[in-house]
Amino acid sequence: MTPRKRTRPDAKCPLRPGEPCTLCQLDVTGPQNCPLVYLVMGDDGLREGLHRSQLAAAEGTGQ
Repeated sequence: MTPRKRTRPDAKCPLRPGEPCTLCQLDVTGPQNCPLVYLVMGDDGLREGLHRSQLAAAEGTGQ
């Protein structure tokens, strides 16, 4: 039996649904230590706005 090579899943950007994390900041290894993700998720208004836009995208309204 040949050993299978383990692959890490590509990290998805929580701010751009469906898109991969492009590591757009220096010294970032993924969404878990992205300063923009940290700021958005730490602010109630921004997080709610993100949630609304994700719901609209899922419904296909484009808003």
